[in-house]
Amino acid sequence: MSPPELDILIIGGGPTGLTLALELASQTPIPSFRIIESSTTRSDKSRAFVLHPRTLELLARHGAPLIEKLVPLGVFNAAVRFYAKKAFVYEVGLGEGVMGTDTRYSQSLMISQAETEGVLEDALGRFGIAVERGVRAESLVQDDDGVTCILKTPCEGGGGGGGGDGSEREEEVRCKYVVGCDGAHSIVRKSAGMKFEGGVYPQDFILADVHMKWEQKACFSMFLGSGFLGVFPLNNGIFRLIVSRAQERGKEDDLTVQVFQDVVDEFVPGKTELYDPTWITRFRLHHRMVDCYRKGRCFVAGDAAHIHSPVGGQGMNTGMQDAVNLAWKLGSVLKGQSNDALLDSYDKERSKVGMKLLYTTDRLFEMMATSNPVVLWLRNTAVPWIIPWTMSNQKVKEKRFRFVSQLEIRYRESPIVGQASSWNGQLRGGDRAPDGELSGGDEKKWLLGLCSGVGFHLLLFSGIGDVGLSDQKLEEAGENFLKESNDAVKIHKILTLPNSATRGNGNTDAEGTIHELYGFKEPGYVLVRPDGYISFIGLLSTMDELKRWVKR
Repeated sequence: MSPPELDILIIGGGPTGLTLALELASQTPIPSFRIIESSTTRSDKSRAFVLHPRTLELLARHGAPLIEKLVPLGVFNAAVRFYAKKAFVYEVGLGEGVMGTDTRYSQSLMISQAETEGVLEDALGRFGIAVERGVRAESLVQDDDGVTCILKTPCEGGGGGGGGDGSEREEEVRCKYVVGCDGAHSIVRKSAGMKFEGGVYPQDFILADVHMKWEQKACFSMFLGSGFLGVFPLNNGIFRLIVSRAQERGKEDDLTVQVFQDVVDEFVPGKTELYDPTWITRFRLHHRMVDCYRKGRCFVAGDAAHIHSPVGGQGMNTGMQDAVNLAWKLGSVLKGQSNDALLDSYDKERSKVGMKLLYTTDRLFEMMATSNPVVLWLRNTAVPWIIPWTMSNQKVKEKRFRFVSQLEIRYRESPIVGQASSWNGQLRGGDRAPDGELSGGDEKKWLLGLCSGVGFHLLLFSGIGDVGLSDQKLEEAGENFLKESNDAVKIHKILTLPNSATRGNGNTDAEGTIHELYGFKEPGYVLVRPDGYISFIGLLSTMDELKRWVKR
């Protein structure tokens, strides 16, 4: 076979594929890659409509302009309101520390998938890279050295909706790796022989994106009654409505805004008017997952690897985080910094995330979408008592919302994370690196804001009080590490007062709050992976263990 001419071929130009492409384009040097999409135009439908705090943290690694473009296109969800049998039950305000104090994003951003894709495409365009639309992967065959892909593109005036004779141009591409971000019918998954087991939920649903005159404030509202109604705020006065037991809500060819108005009148207290729908559709839901995320030189991510119910808005966020996890590993192997075995950790880390989400969303979905009259009665009777009782416990409430926000994802059992032998803090290798606000300088800074880009970052903590080290001592520790490290690592010193006064260091943890988050009273270090998770953690006195870890 001919040698690979391309490092990576990304098949699929949705949020997962675009995130992977952006992560690769941000590396130095940039791997050679192409991203193809069979659709000739980007969909204008909202589809997935939420970016959770953890995803926002990861996108922020690409600089403030990306987040600043996203935010005006959506609306932050300020609360979750529960109703049962048309009566208000409980409200959880999401500005009350529900997500904890270790993230700058305390709320999820409700935003159309079309807008998210547009911002990601613009960011990718700054690298001179564009999605190749109208390009379809016909077949893939992998061998020991690479993957041979046959791509087909409609000839000019000969297909793709152009009214021609349907003729296509064929192209053969050789690449080292292929990543399938191509959804539930993934050709990458099928060609690699990956299993995709699961089934179809028995219920069907109807959906509408519609303007809504409503006295209630714009927040996610869940209504329980003879079925389920979810109302989600989008932007510009538009709301997403999802209704269960759809077989009772209008015929296949007779789905109008009046059908949704009738549902709202049944479930929602007070007067509400729907008008000017932008999208109405009926749909069925599947729950499936691959047996492995990698087979040889083929990988799958997003809906190509896992599909589940929309409970909690987990699907798109999980796919985008699949991409972030895989991208830095592909880059490290392609640059010769790591051997191919590193890529096996993608399956080990992300498959457990996908499995837990599938199990959890299944259970919640069955409770919300049930049509069993006995279960419906029990649910609607119990909810007014259970939710206020559960949410009155701050720790339980925080745990539930942090799970949904994906801030609790961790990889402690991964073979590529660890901690010093003497370390006994609560944080471990594989945990998400907590965020916190720093003082010093004219602008507000956050710890994870220092960890921008897609490389490794070494955080050196001075320690607190009498045991704390000066800026100069931390500088020496960082220089010593770089002399023996094989990788380009950016070093950041986090000092408490008065240690920060030595050289006017701008990264000051004046109150020791961030030190406390990480479990450091004595001087310590944290090696943060390119995807914002802890690679290795320990006290500064065990720096030799970190050096050995990096070399290994």
